[in-house]
Amino acid sequence: MFKTFKLISKKEEQVSDNEGKMIFHLQDENGVERKVWGITELDEDLNAISITALRTREHPLIQCLFLTNVDEMINIEFTQYNDVFERKEEEMKVTTAEDLEKIAKEMQNKPMRVGALLKSTEIKTTESIN
Repeated sequence: MFKTFKLISKKEEQVSDNEGKMIFHLQDENGVERKVWGITELDEDLNAISITALRTREHPLIQCLFLTNVDEMINIEFTQYNDVFERKEEEMKVTTAEDLEKIAKEMQNKPMRVGALLKSTEIKTTESIN
């Protein structure tokens, strides 16, 4: 399942000395808008250095949005990820680095699909690069 999204806005909140929350407002190729969010790890200057999705099925989207600038388009291939992670409510939460490591190992055992987790590299101006 190949999806295209436009990042409309990105909001950051500090939750503690070393943890934050990043909220992404996005729109898909059909014009449907939604918000997703993840928990960020902050460095000593309070900059977000990594992000973790709360739901395993949102992990590729959250990771890609973390690296995306507002008004940029992204393309993500979810097929391989969906092969590994079926929709099961009790398995929807990701809470630790160990969980993410387990996810990565499970995905390595699946056949690779061309374009998995592809982020669009089209940049119209150098101003969009942070």
